[in-house]
Amino acid sequence: MAVNQLTGTILFELEIDNLFLANTYLLAQFLMLSLFYYAIFKGKKQRKYILAVLTIILIILGVQYAWTPDLFLQYNTIGVIVTSTVLISYSIIYFFNYISDKELKLYLVNSGILIYLLGTILLFSIANTGLKLSKHIDIALWILNAIIYLVFQIIILIQWISDRRKKKHAQY
Repeated sequence: MAVNQLTGTILFELEIDNLFLANTYLLAQFLMLSLFYYAIFKGKKQRKYILAVLTIILIILGVQYAWTPDLFLQYNTIGVIVTSTVLISYSIIYFFNYISDKELKLYLVNSGILIYLLGTILLFSIANTGLKLSKHIDIALWILNAIIYLVFQIIILIQWISDRRKKKHAQY
């Protein structure tokens, strides 16, 4: 994420199109969060399902980009919707698992992922409807996205602090 952000900032400052980074981020986010859910799910069937879906979606996206190479330099609406929907479904499944097994950890991180993905898919869908929105609305959408991302990071920090405190108390 940091490398993507730094590269995007540098390209922006050099006035070079950096939209392709949205696609690299899309793929990296999908891969990393799928592997995250693979690691935290306990059930073998759920883990196999995640690997199967991950493989299928990556193949489909790979074929899509190979078939239409120019798409890599554009905003891939279908890719965003498909990958985000899959990740949101993993998040919801994790919550269902949590209802039956209170020992599951990372429920706050899962909440943050759900909030972040739902928020960004909604904001980017609005921004990419093809409508010509005013510059003020575009800026407001980007600021709102940054706020959603900040909330996501704060939730992760709260989870981390909570886990550290539990470990510290368990040592005594």
